[in-house]
Amino acid sequence: MVQLLPLRRRGETSFVTLTLAERDATTLVDEIDHLQATVRMVRDLWPFELDAWVVLPDHLHAVLILPHRDDDLAIRLSTIKARFAARASKRAMTPSQIAAGGAHLWCVQDKIEQIRTRHDMETFRRHCWTDPVRHGFVSDPHDWPYSSYHRNSRTDPRQTEPLATIRASA
Repeated sequence: MVQLLPLRRRGETSFVTLTLAERDATTLVDEIDHLQATVRMVRDLWPFELDAWVVLPDHLHAVLILPHRDDDLAIRLSTIKARFAARASKRAMTPSQIAAGGAHLWCVQDKIEQIRTRHDMETFRRHCWTDPVRHGFVSDPHDWPYSSYHRNSRTDPRQTEPLATIRASA
């Protein structure tokens, strides 16, 4: 029997959501320094561009762009999850997660959506920036410290006026 595999495009751009197994955990923001160091370490091993991202207490969203001729998003995500779990402090884990060596820190399923158009890219970028507002952590995306909103609003001329639009659409 022939097994059909999904088509994979080289150098693709994806919107990724990684979620902790415990939905009310605050591990990602409690251990933000470890998370950022882990992402940098993985990016050094397997290059990718982090176009936009946001880290909330129990999940993160990211727009990742892989290099041309590279389609292995899975190795990057699994390494980020494993290395972060290994580095996260024991105080940020439940007793069962500690007993499993951090193995049960993350949900098994990652949510990955392919970005195919410029409109998709803008939609997912905006999702990253507005998620802290949607979840009620802040009323303005500028106030959330764990987001690429600050970087992108300085470097992307299209992001100079959208604060009112983002607040209104969130």
